[in-house]
Amino acid sequence: MSENKKLWKIKNIKDYSFVIQKSCFCPHEEKKQITVDDGIITEVKYIPSNTILGLNQEKINGYFSIIQDALDKNVHKLTVTYDEIYGYPSDIAIDHNEQMADEEVNYTLTHFISNNNRDCDAQYKPVCAKVDILCVTTPCESIEQTFSNTCVMNINPNTTYLRDGEC
Repeated sequence: MSENKKLWKIKNIKDYSFVIQKSCFCPHEEKKQITVDDGIITEVKYIPSNTILGLNQEKINGYFSIIQDALDKNVHKLTVTYDEIYGYPSDIAIDHNEQMADEEVNYTLTHFISNNNRDCDAQYKPVCAKVDILCVTTPCESIEQTFSNTCVMNINPNTTYLRDGEC
């Protein structure tokens, strides 16, 4: 973990957004899109409903803390996958106790975009997003649009991630 945490720290990314999905044997919850500006969470909303949530969520540093907490508690099994470019944990699977059923938890971080670098690669990983339309008369309906990847989608500030794949 330390090498990946160092990589994340070296990148010094203060402006970013990502989508988090928590999976467990608990009530189902929509994915959350979290936006961080200048190191502070400025927006949290459920995806795809766009329901705005409170800002008391985890930034990426918080997921390193979740990993460290699992290590400190000597959990039965901890599996972590890290992003090769930025070092943040992209998938965390924790099984707290081998003897207990249904207490496992998984965190999946996707659709990371660093606003520090708006250069988008040419990789085609289509995403569907809602695009808010500016219009002269009301009501204005949003439209769904396919973007070639999450980075391209996030260049437009009027978009909200809906799902992977084409619309």
